[in-house]
Amino acid sequence: MKILFACGGTAGHINPALAIADLLKITNPNLSIVFVGTPEGMENRLVTRAGYLIRHIPVKGLRRSLSPSNLKAGVALIKSFRVAARILSEEKPDLVIGTGGYVCYPLLRAASARGIKTVLHESNARAGVAARLLARHVDLALIHFPSAAKDFKRSGRTIVSGNPLRHEFSILNRDEARRKLGLTKNTLYLLVFGGSLGAQKLNETVEGAIPRLLSAFPTLTVLHATGAKREKTDVYRPNGRYQRTPYIDDMPLRLTAADAVVCRAGAMTVSEIAAAGVPAILVPYPAAAGDHQTKNAAELQKSGAAILVPDRELTPDRLTKDLSKLLSDGDERERMKANLSRFRVPETESVILREIGRLCPSLVDYS
Repeated sequence: MKILFACGGTAGHINPALAIADLLKITNPNLSIVFVGTPEGMENRLVTRAGYLIRHIPVKGLRRSLSPSNLKAGVALIKSFRVAARILSEEKPDLVIGTGGYVCYPLLRAASARGIKTVLHESNARAGVAARLLARHVDLALIHFPSAAKDFKRSGRTIVSGNPLRHEFSILNRDEARRKLGLTKNTLYLLVFGGSLGAQKLNETVEGAIPRLLSAFPTLTVLHATGAKREKTDVYRPNGRYQRTPYIDDMPLRLTAADAVVCRAGAMTVSEIAAAGVPAILVPYPAAAGDHQTKNAAELQKSGAAILVPDRELTPDRLTKDLSKLLSDGDERERMKANLSRFRVPETESVILREIGRLCPSLVDYS
């Protein structure tokens, strides 16, 4: 029995696919799993590191403005359907699962046309263009935000499943996480990260605010993940109470230990913040498709679970002011933690297994 996963672009699309793949593999060790992504995307590093085979489709994203590159993207899309058809013929999957990004469209569309069962997982508050185009062709849509249901009215079935996260989020507690990191009871621990690809403006703004914050809060320690393009090494660069690193590989540990976080508002980031219960200042990436990060952040802000700062309003002065207020008000942080619990979908893994098992009983034992 075999499942194909289509994902690519950012970690927000890739990590949910890996989490679901690992979950299904535990349930059915004999299951064969193959990933399909783009030749250049970070899915190649993440998928192969997780031990899965990956095949490639030469699809490219369309720009929202008039651009000569859209002509090349159109040609690549036509070619991608031929490649998708060949992959389906060679792999003969029993099920195809997509977790977002333009790479999903040709593979799931071709699979649906062949009568192969299809599942689409949408982690954002508003589905992306590819997901909306696929809605009427998929047998099952799994969503995290109930507000995304309107984008899947024509799908076979839509279920609020939540976003699958790494197992560490369910087993770590705050005291244990802080002990492992050597943080004292009085230490204020702040995380800053701009997503898997980094964020130049966020990085520069944080660096402008850090001296004032460290001066105002003598017990503050900051870990700032700047992205691979900014840092040339893969090691921590300690500088007193302010440290920089390209990536945070142990994110469950760091988030669970944190008092606050400043970050973008990708769906998986939002889900991890909710799982860890850490108060956040969310700065949505303004160029995200369909402005979906702003929609994600707005969902949390409406519930008092996070602070939304539009990218255009982000300055060192604004960030210093908002962070100073958050770090100095322990009661407010506790209220935000309580409000974040609304965004934790209980038994996500069980729901995903149950729904995929109902769709393909031969693949998953969900009893």
